[in-house]
Amino acid sequence: METIENTNPQKQMTAIERTINVFYAPEKAFENINLKPTWLFPVLLILFSSLGFMYATHDLQTSYQKKIIMDSERFSEDQKDKILEGMENPSALREYIIPAVGVTVTAFAIPAILAGIFMLFGNFVYGGTATYKNIFSVTAWAGLIGIVEMIVKAPLMIARNSMEVYTSLAVLMDEALSKTWGFQLLNLIDVFVIWKIIIYSIAFSIVFKLSKNKSYATLSVLYVVFAIITISLTRILSF
Repeated sequence: METIENTNPQKQMTAIERTINVFYAPEKAFENINLKPTWLFPVLLILFSSLGFMYATHDLQTSYQKKIIMDSERFSEDQKDKILEGMENPSALREYIIPAVGVTVTAFAIPAILAGIFMLFGNFVYGGTATYKNIFSVTAWAGLIGIVEMIVKAPLMIARNSMEVYTSLAVLMDEALSKTWGFQLLNLIDVFVIWKIIIYSIAFSIVFKLSKNKSYATLSVLYVVFAIITISLTRILSF
């Protein structure tokens, strides 16, 4: 197995220093995180950012859900009217509390699931010895890239009055074709997705002591396979 050894001693970074270095010196950041794994700060930062995004785009999300129902061919007109009627004047529990609980669960679940997948490939496929705590920690910190994505996309969504904002090659196609395979495949080549793959690959490389090329190849293939499965299921189960 091709490995990379790190023998340089490092001082412990503060949470703020780690946050800055994830963006500007990710290799340095993840080496430090791997030496002393922590995860609560990035997860809470992502959680609060996600809650802010959710509330900032609340009206747009509601309108988007209504549009999906109206465009659906699975419901009769009477069924659509009943569903839309039920969405009018929702309780605080349904409108704010339940979505907030969902966002909270997601903030913890995503790095946990990614850590499990990374552990499967890193330890069992490539013969690594990383602990789940170390893997979970680096995936939690790598997830900070998603905050930048929310900061960029939320104003664009509000300005366009639409949840359908793209930072991928899908912008080269007409949005009316958004449900086609071509559009969805081009949407896989996204600026933020590429950035995330790079960051997660660096983390993967360090925690499992693999070459960067092997890490890039592994995570790129995993992303493509997962994305195609997701698109296929979405098309099958879509309204």
